[in-house]
Amino acid sequence: MTGDLPDELGASASIEPHIRAKALAGLYGAGASLVLLSVLLPHPPGASLPGLFAVAGDAYVIAALLYAFARRIPAWVLPLALGWGSTLITAVAYLSAERPSPLVFFYLWVFLYSAYFFTRRQALAQVLYVGVAYGALLLAAPPHGVAAWWLIGMGTLLVAAILIATMRERVELLIAYLYDAARTDPLTKLPNRRGFREQLDLELERARRAHGHVTLVIGDLDHFKEVNDRSGHQVGDAALQRVARILDGSARQIDLAARVGGEEFALVLPDTGDTDALIVAERLRCAVREEFVADVVPITISFGIATYPEHGETAASLLRAADEALYGAKDSGRNRSVLHSPALRGTSRSGPERDVAGERFLAVVLDLAEAIDLRFSGSARHSETVGRYAEMMARELGLSDRRIGRVRLAGMLHDVGKVGVPDAILKKPGPLTDAERAVIERHPELGAQILEHESLADVQAWVRAHHERPDGTGYPHRLHGDALPLEARIVAVADAYEAMTSDRAYRDAIGHEAAHAELRRCAGTQFDAQVVEAFLAVLARESQRAAALLARA
Repeated sequence: MTGDLPDELGASASIEPHIRAKALAGLYGAGASLVLLSVLLPHPPGASLPGLFAVAGDAYVIAALLYAFARRIPAWVLPLALGWGSTLITAVAYLSAERPSPLVFFYLWVFLYSAYFFTRRQALAQVLYVGVAYGALLLAAPPHGVAAWWLIGMGTLLVAAILIATMRERVELLIAYLYDAARTDPLTKLPNRRGFREQLDLELERARRAHGHVTLVIGDLDHFKEVNDRSGHQVGDAALQRVARILDGSARQIDLAARVGGEEFALVLPDTGDTDALIVAERLRCAVREEFVADVVPITISFGIATYPEHGETAASLLRAADEALYGAKDSGRNRSVLHSPALRGTSRSGPERDVAGERFLAVVLDLAEAIDLRFSGSARHSETVGRYAEMMARELGLSDRRIGRVRLAGMLHDVGKVGVPDAILKKPGPLTDAERAVIERHPELGAQILEHESLADVQAWVRAHHERPDGTGYPHRLHGDALPLEARIVAVADAYEAMTSDRAYRDAIGHEAAHAELRRCAGTQFDAQVVEAFLAVLARESQRAAALLARA
């Protein structure tokens, strides 16, 4: 398993040679120092002091060389150096004239070092050499029961080495798991955006060296929000898993399918031109359409296709080209695959007057909001859910499509200011002190400062006011009446309801029925009564629709 890891995360035997060299230098230096200390202790008259000093001096020289040239020593030198160390241990034990000598305990270092830093074959060679050296030492002046001395000594050392090797393997398995988890989407088990970018960069480098092609296919599910809105997130998650199985199951072994966003997927197709990639995309598009044709919400998918080097020579430019092709597919009616062409350059979801800087800024703050959710609750679902609830209320209240989209965005960004709140306060299990409450009440203002961009001026104001209250007792500015924007009131209700129905570090969820009651109780004071009424109405319809779907199933 560890062989599949990159060098920096592989087996301990692949640890950089300079680290292993310095560790061995430390063993040599420690051994030499202990030998010199043993000379100061009472010793048999037959002990060879010049010999012991010579061995210690030799060990110090080797330690100095290993340390000084650690970064230039080839890896193959280290097994030889350790073998020489076993030779010196045998010599110093013999020269001490003690039968048996306590200095043979130094063999333990050889076993432990081998078990941790060397391959199994290298470690076995060291064990065999120590066995021969220790046997020769015992035969030179045999104690009573020489076979037992050898067997018990070697057996004890071997058990210690096996224990270290087992612990090493467990660490390697943990590292492998963490490495995979950091690059895998937990819902679909496909590579996530990080794993996708690493593979894309790798395939682009291969294509550059071989003067070949790599095609990137970006897919986005059409009207996927309707699945979550009408059937709930559980059905939506199941739909994402079904799409992932289609994309992954239909790909070649050399292809990579990944989930790179909420309902966005990507495929990296090595050695594939744009025409062949279009065929692949169309096959997958039809498979997705057939999979969901009988569902309550018939999901389809749109694909944008871009090929290296024709449409981009870097990962960023290729992604941009595929993204432009994807929006071309969306703008031309969805449920289709579009190859990138120069005519698509500059198109976007908002038309030809695309605010590139604004889109980049929005992408950054959305990533920041997701990171804050992960930090606070361990899930990126809070802000996404608040945005969905806000959208539901805005639609129920008859707002325009543009305002509905902006309110949803405000819900997704409402907590971005919590980036400035320490973890100790965010995750505190007990009541907050006045000073801690003052810190957390700064987050709407800080969020507004973070969102200071001309493209988000309206959202900025709503985020700043989402903890204000109709009765004028909210924060940070005690707004009330017409001074409190309707959109901020909507976000406030969405935020409170999501918080009440989700577990937190400092309390458990109170449940949906209790949350409904709490909204009714606080309508007109903490929450806008009209907004609460609209939200409860849409939640009631959602509940009835879910019950009908379950009955039909």
